[in-house]
Amino acid sequence: MDASPEVVLALYKVTFSYDGQTRVLDEISLDVFKGERVIVLGRNGSGKSTLVRILGALQSPLQGACFICGRDASTYLPGEVSRKIGVVFQNPESQIVASLVEDDVAFAPENQGYSSEEIGRRVFCALAQVGLLHKRSHLVTTLSGGEKQRLALAGALASEPDCLLLDEPTAMLDPEGRSDVAAVLSSLHEKGTTILQVTHQLEGLEKADRVLVLAQGRWAWQGAPEDFWGVAEGLGFELPPLRQLARRLRERGYPLPSVSIESVAEALGSFPLPLSRPQLVRTEADRAAAIEVEGLSCRFNPSTPLELLALNSVFARFPHSAWTSILGRTGSGKSTLVQHLNGLYPIQQGRILLDDVPLPQKGEELHRLRRKVGLVFQNPEEQLFCPTVREELAFAPNNLGFSKEEIALSVDRALEAVGLEEDFKERNPIRLSGGERRLVAIASVLSMDPSCLILDEPTAGLDAAYRKRILELLKSLKKNGKTIITVTHDLEMALEFSDRLLFLNQGRSELEGEPQAVVPLLIEKLSSRVCPDLLRVSLLLRKSRLNSPLFWRLDELLLPGL
Repeated sequence: MDASPEVVLALYKVTFSYDGQTRVLDEISLDVFKGERVIVLGRNGSGKSTLVRILGALQSPLQGACFICGRDASTYLPGEVSRKIGVVFQNPESQIVASLVEDDVAFAPENQGYSSEEIGRRVFCALAQVGLLHKRSHLVTTLSGGEKQRLALAGALASEPDCLLLDEPTAMLDPEGRSDVAAVLSSLHEKGTTILQVTHQLEGLEKADRVLVLAQGRWAWQGAPEDFWGVAEGLGFELPPLRQLARRLRERGYPLPSVSIESVAEALGSFPLPLSRPQLVRTEADRAAAIEVEGLSCRFNPSTPLELLALNSVFARFPHSAWTSILGRTGSGKSTLVQHLNGLYPIQQGRILLDDVPLPQKGEELHRLRRKVGLVFQNPEEQLFCPTVREELAFAPNNLGFSKEEIALSVDRALEAVGLEEDFKERNPIRLSGGERRLVAIASVLSMDPSCLILDEPTAGLDAAYRKRILELLKSLKKNGKTIITVTHDLEMALEFSDRLLFLNQGRSELEGEPQAVVPLLIEKLSSRVCPDLLRVSLLLRKSRLNSPLFWRLDELLLPGL
């Protein structure tokens, strides 16, 4: 008779609340078995991050109990837990402790008492696994957001734990980075590592043994990955574009053998699709530039052994009332570029023009610049510091000398613009869900009524509902005349919504223009494994229908006639 599988992690009727009233987790129980890979899905604010913290013995439940390898988690010392469980948080900044990359990865094994030779081996292997070995001697402050996320994962891997708890470990990575990390996790799982991963990304579910859906602190659904797709929409999830197309095709009577790029492309080839697509709004010929970048270069730690060329003679053009998406691999200089556009970094070489006038670099003019060009950071926590949403939204207008009446009006308008209710005014921004914090961060910038809004990874780590909400907000702002600039790794989003694309590679601006012009060249630079599904479908379609557009927007492929 087979022995029962070993339970590595267990929760028994766990309840947790931050304020003593609202239950973030509500009497939930869970068994995670040795060698199992579990994916936890759920909307922002459903309790997923709290679940990870309790399972990692970083938070104690108010009621119920958590067990790690059969032992009550409350009886473990911190050093004991880290030998068994590696935890990667949603925000990598919260777990980076050293100034140098290799020192940060070495932190856990050093504290666990390993020899210097063993520590060196673990640091080398962990950095190699996440693709950061070439930056082992770099300052952490010079890393991009995506590179910091890789570093956090390397820090967890260096302990060589039996179990990994991952809270959105790839949210800030480019598609190739996500693919690389997915391969690392699959390899670890094959070798017996137990993995529990919180994610909003529905791609890759087939690699899990089990899928769990958390809603309002309780389990809403549990089952096998292949059974999830039949209930996904009923649980509030939006099907990936390829599955939406497959469903439409099946509704039209086409018997798809499977949901794959090949089968969907073959099915579409039998339908009378238009040979051309509607023209996008022109931005080159008839719109003046809101911002122009000419030969911009930037070096971090110049004239030191740690010197890093972050931007190398970048040229770019951002037209008025247009939406430009900035693409590029992790560490390509995207965030550094946009932080120059509102004066956070001084210009070292080159120039930036705002409405044909050189960007101010100091004094009151620089202060006024930030009223015209608003910037929302990758992590909302980096720009939210007031105790209430009202004070957060009033902070910038107050500093700009608005009257009390003007401040109150600005706060109300900003809240209304992002769709938050009146009762949010007195709530603490840090206590909000990830999606709500992102909306508050956007509102805090909109309270100054900037003519240009820059957002660094505006949808990273958000569920489908908040992602849609923010994208619709940006569409509305553009329609009302705002210039929108987004830094994103979400190529699907960029193709769906952008008027223009800018592609950076190793600090250089390599491609720029409207999507129809940029995409053919972009495909040559991207691995096919990281292209969005719709783009891969189009590439296959063009083999038999040469006049087909190179890429489609989803709404064009879901026309009633299909």
